[in-house]
Amino acid sequence: MSKVMKKNLLLLFNCVNYIELKHTIRIMKITTVLTLIAIFQLSATSLHSQNAKVSISRNNLPLKEFINEIERQTDYLFMYSEKEIDLQEEIHVNAKNKPVSKVLEEVFGNSEIAYNFNEGYISLRTKSASVQQNKKKITGIVSDNLGPVAGANIMIKGSTIGTVTDMDGRFTLEVPEQATLVVSYIGFLPQEIKIGNKSEFAISLKEDTKLLDEVVVIGYGTTSAKKMVSAVTSVKGETLQDLPFPNVASTLQGRAAGVVIQNQGGEPGSEPKISIRGGGDPVYVIDGIISTDSWEFKTLNPEDIESISILKDAASLAVYGSRAADGIVLVKTKEGRKGKRSIVYSLNAQYSQPTVLPKKIDAYTFASVQNQAATADGYGEYHQFSQEEMETIKNQSNPYLYPNTDWYALGLKNFAPEYRHSLSMTGNQKDVNYYLSLAAFDQGSLYTSDALNYSRYNLRSNVNTTFEEIGLKVALNINAAMEKKKYPSYSANTIWDHLNAKSPLDLAYNEDGTLSTVSDNPLMEMDERSGYDKNDGMYLNTQFVADWALPWVKGLSLGTMLYYRVNSSHVKKLSARAPQYGIDGSQLEVAKPSLKEEAYFGESYQFELSASFQRTFADVHSIDAKAVFTAAENTGHDFWASRRDYLSSTVDQLFAGSSTTMQNAGNSKEGGRMGLVGRLKYDFANRYYIEGSFRYDGSDNFAPGHRWGFFPSVALGWDITEEPFFKSFDLKNVDLLKLRGSYGQMGTEANVNRFGYLSTYNMAENAICIGGNLLSGFNEGELTSPELLSWFTRNSLNYGIDVAFLNHRLKGSIDYFFYVTKGGLVNPADRYTTPLGTKLPQIKSKNEHRREGFELSMRWGDSVGDFQYEVGTNMTYYNNLSVVKQEEALSTLKNPYKRSVHQTDYRDVMLIDNGLYQSVGQILGVPRRLASSETKLGDIAYQDLNGDGKIDGEDQIRYGMPEAPHFTYGVDFALSYKGFSLSGLFYGTGKRHMEFGVNTKKDESLYIKNEYQLDYWREDNPDAMFPRRSLSANINGKNNQEKSSFWFKNASFLRLKNLSLAYDFKYKLLKSANWLSMCKVSLTGSNLFTISGVSEYFDPETTSTNGGYPVQRVYSVGVTVGF
Repeated sequence: MSKVMKKNLLLLFNCVNYIELKHTIRIMKITTVLTLIAIFQLSATSLHSQNAKVSISRNNLPLKEFINEIERQTDYLFMYSEKEIDLQEEIHVNAKNKPVSKVLEEVFGNSEIAYNFNEGYISLRTKSASVQQNKKKITGIVSDNLGPVAGANIMIKGSTIGTVTDMDGRFTLEVPEQATLVVSYIGFLPQEIKIGNKSEFAISLKEDTKLLDEVVVIGYGTTSAKKMVSAVTSVKGETLQDLPFPNVASTLQGRAAGVVIQNQGGEPGSEPKISIRGGGDPVYVIDGIISTDSWEFKTLNPEDIESISILKDAASLAVYGSRAADGIVLVKTKEGRKGKRSIVYSLNAQYSQPTVLPKKIDAYTFASVQNQAATADGYGEYHQFSQEEMETIKNQSNPYLYPNTDWYALGLKNFAPEYRHSLSMTGNQKDVNYYLSLAAFDQGSLYTSDALNYSRYNLRSNVNTTFEEIGLKVALNINAAMEKKKYPSYSANTIWDHLNAKSPLDLAYNEDGTLSTVSDNPLMEMDERSGYDKNDGMYLNTQFVADWALPWVKGLSLGTMLYYRVNSSHVKKLSARAPQYGIDGSQLEVAKPSLKEEAYFGESYQFELSASFQRTFADVHSIDAKAVFTAAENTGHDFWASRRDYLSSTVDQLFAGSSTTMQNAGNSKEGGRMGLVGRLKYDFANRYYIEGSFRYDGSDNFAPGHRWGFFPSVALGWDITEEPFFKSFDLKNVDLLKLRGSYGQMGTEANVNRFGYLSTYNMAENAICIGGNLLSGFNEGELTSPELLSWFTRNSLNYGIDVAFLNHRLKGSIDYFFYVTKGGLVNPADRYTTPLGTKLPQIKSKNEHRREGFELSMRWGDSVGDFQYEVGTNMTYYNNLSVVKQEEALSTLKNPYKRSVHQTDYRDVMLIDNGLYQSVGQILGVPRRLASSETKLGDIAYQDLNGDGKIDGEDQIRYGMPEAPHFTYGVDFALSYKGFSLSGLFYGTGKRHMEFGVNTKKDESLYIKNEYQLDYWREDNPDAMFPRRSLSANINGKNNQEKSSFWFKNASFLRLKNLSLAYDFKYKLLKSANWLSMCKVSLTGSNLFTISGVSEYFDPETTSTNGGYPVQRVYSVGVTVGF
């Protein structure tokens, strides 16, 4: 393969793979400090000097070979149009160690070919046949929806005058007056533009959608969107960049059909939960490497991502075998490309605050609530606080005896700061393509101390080259990440809960500024003298990839991949307490500090050998086959040590603790896997598709003879628009109508006990006493049943329709999916008497579970002049049903209102409320709980569903929807006009029921701390939100504490997930700065507003209402500069 391909890839003159080439010109680039030496070496040579010398001596040399030879001997690339330049024209050249400029002058000086040097590129065009009069100079820039377009052809209609755009999409040309420009570029519609009186042009290209076929990354290969017969959703990396989210997982929310993402709070370093079609935790595959956990994915730098593919059905998952049952998140990072070197730096300054922060009541209101509760209990009006005390509280005449503490004001800042830096570089040097990146992310907290923060650092170097003479492409990829988490020793969630729970009458600081002795003082807990919990982790990955296209067998290639990873972590927790003092100055006595340190080191490798064959016969029969052998091993070692009774927390090292309290332990682990993968795909005339794939998977989790599982799949596709009968209808607005379906089986070993097939002995310290000394001993481990412990399976059925209309401006897909999981692992202790003092062994059960649902995605994109826009939507729905649940109790199984078998998902089994008691007659006339012997007005009434005249467990039924959303949807949009762009995403869920937190449910008035809690039942407030309050706990036999529908609220929501406004100053203000390729400023926000019925009480997106660090609203200012 010659350097003509190098040029053609860069300029996109040959549409080998449009989408890949499209990314070539505009991919974001970065560098890294660790590779500065290499960069300086790349820059040290005068890459594009016109004095570069060549030696060529030959008669009757074809022009194409002449160009190839100069490209081989120098770093120049030629740019030309094959329609304009005759590459077979023969020339005479005799040059020995001559500068390129002189050689070109000798060859083209008297010919019809004109040449021009342009920053490392030599453009060729034919000279005008005649010299036109009344010419003028025009300039312009050509762009598409991704930015400037390099290599676009600019021609004068009806002549051979023309040029091509440079790497910044700019061109300069002398043209006759009243001429017409013809602008063309592969993959885009040609445009004719009358010059008129204009001298500057901004030309926006429109995609020729008939030529486009998006490349989609799948397991062990790629395919095109048109030919894809499996359920795969692809997300472009560019849509995930510049979003104010702390990790990649959060950026996917609402953007990919089938992906359900739930935030786990807004604590720095927190990670959301990811589910594909309602399944368990998916597996992550990054650049072909199967990750053992989600750590690497969630620490990725979004700027490094080229695309993310979500694999969902058996046809796409079978090649990953036993680990694919819950779906695959497949990531492809950016790689080095041929083209001009480019450096991009971006900075985002972000500031966050809680989306919901209930307003706290003041001390006077709190005291009034206590007196009201006392009155309701039958005491006097000023039973808790006298009239004199109420006046003191109101006037704050004695603030240290009766304070009015605003705990939020003392413990929280207005905003938590976050900063993100990203630096990248990409380009090529002497056939070596490189992509280098360095990123840093620092996330602070809302707490006024610096006890809680999170930092992450990323490094990536992807380098590849192709030995074109033999068709061998090799790549060396290195990436690393480091996380540094610093938490308070009391945990961030505990501190937040205590900030929220403290009474305004609790004293925070003494008069001398010292911390008071109030219990659970959150200011003490966040004080940096109260210790810390540091968790630092890092990993380093090295990957070598080779792909050899055998020159003597067309379509056949061999490949290999070798991957090595090391990772480590260090956890250090110092438990201490900042000093607290009483009003009299006495210090509170507390336990002495303690210290515990943990360390882990792990390493793993993966190895692959592959062979693939792609060939089309007789123009209509296409075969795509691949076979892969995989092997992987991993080891890990951990150790911990601790000491207590430190004299001071100042020296936070192990040696400083009491040696009599020292403890330590350690462990090791290892594992291995092996597999064979096969895939065969056939298509006839791009009309009929059939694909089969399998994985023969081996795992050391099972006993010999039970370790291997075979997981196959088959998929069919029919593109109706390619049928001759359909084409005869001449339906010009119908571009694609494709039916597809797949069926297959995936294995899973979720929750299997590690080495659960082996009989083991457990070591017990101080187990026996011999000669008055305690010695270690052994006892028998758990029982095993190796022959009954093996894979359990999940069968997958998927039907889909892909459509495109109106010249591909409107396109979408809809999928129906149905999964059946059989044979989950259980310990059948509920069915049998426990023998020998231990539980029965883990075995494969007869359980059967089903899950079904649908997905829909649609997108519309178009442009009107300089205004371009697109809008898309996606939605996902699923539900679960248990057919056989072996562990369900027989009594529950026989109760049609409580059993979970043959029922779709529900929130829980509970009583159904009938509002609050509003009259004495109601109390006397309706059934009550037997324990509710002191029922009063304002208590919760329950429905007697079985009609037996009493309220008990037999009146409980299934109610509500789970907190995990079963219906989610997103609507995204992107608008651009000249240098401006506006994009956003709306995200929402269907019905999901959340229960009020435990403090909101409690009977005691002491727990009323928020304004919304003041809406409790009183004689003057009978239509209250909450039941009556009392000075006592568990009133009326805990009647109001029963799990019931009263405390569950529909937490469905619609949220403006993110909104971004940006302007690129390069478009106009800085367009003459040729050294600058981009200068973009953006304003972005996330979680800006929410529509929900529970937003007054808690954030509807949270997974827990019992407290914890809240979900955040983020504002971001970003700057991106490219060179």
